[in-house]
Amino acid sequence: MLSSRLGRWAKGIVVSAAAAHATYWVWESAERWESEAQQANPDAGIGAGFIEGALATLAWLTLVPLLLWAGMRLLRERDNQLLVSMGSAMWIILGTQLTEGSISRMETELFLLAFALLGGFLALFRPTAPAE
Repeated sequence: MLSSRLGRWAKGIVVSAAAAHATYWVWESAERWESEAQQANPDAGIGAGFIEGALATLAWLTLVPLLLWAGMRLLRERDNQLLVSMGSAMWIILGTQLTEGSISRMETELFLLAFALLGGFLALFRPTAPAE
């Protein structure tokens, strides 16, 4: 019993860390792409880099739930509804601190570590069938 809970906790941490780092990397790359598009055509006005910015936002909001679900399924874990739903909400809350751009790389890694640890704890909870 303990080894399966410990294994699920470890899988939750690994999957959460991978999802957070991958999403942050994709978002950061898309933001850089948006900035380059705006600098390449500064006379384009408000529309310069709009598509790149929209892709960055879309990646920021959709990659974490998708990667959490897919990662846990690849590691043969079921009943990950709490991890995916609360992990996504937690990502939005923690992520707002990351998108401000005023924090250092060390603080960014600490936020990503906090997300991974919280994801590990969320992975421990599984829904139970009602007793009849």
